[in-house]
Amino acid sequence: MPVEYVAEVAGLGEVRAVPGARPELLGIQNLRGQILPVFDLALLLGIPRTAPPSRLLVVEASGCQAGFAVDEVSGIGDLPDPGEDTGSDLLAGATLSDGDLIGVIDVTRVIDSLDRTPP
Repeated sequence: MPVEYVAEVAGLGEVRAVPGARPELLGIQNLRGQILPVFDLALLLGIPRTAPPSRLLVVEASGCQAGFAVDEVSGIGDLPDPGEDTGSDLLAGATLSDGDLIGVIDVTRVIDSLDRTPP
């Protein structure tokens, strides 16, 4: 995920379910007095989850702030520009970093898709 969109990384903490919410919305969390929707990033991307998420990645884009539940944050740093096409509308592309192929999330597209996708 491009670091310029990341406001904070924290422990997942308590997330309160929202009755009737879409499956990707795990619930809401009170983060220092601000109500934050928390989404399961793996579910949004169509990736099977092997373990419950433990970290919260707070992002800001398109004038919105949201939390993404993730398994882990393995590092923070610059990535080369994504050049490889991934076939996913939610990824800006993919890039090689230290021999690993990394999908780069298009945060703006993800946030925009949450606004227009019906429950």
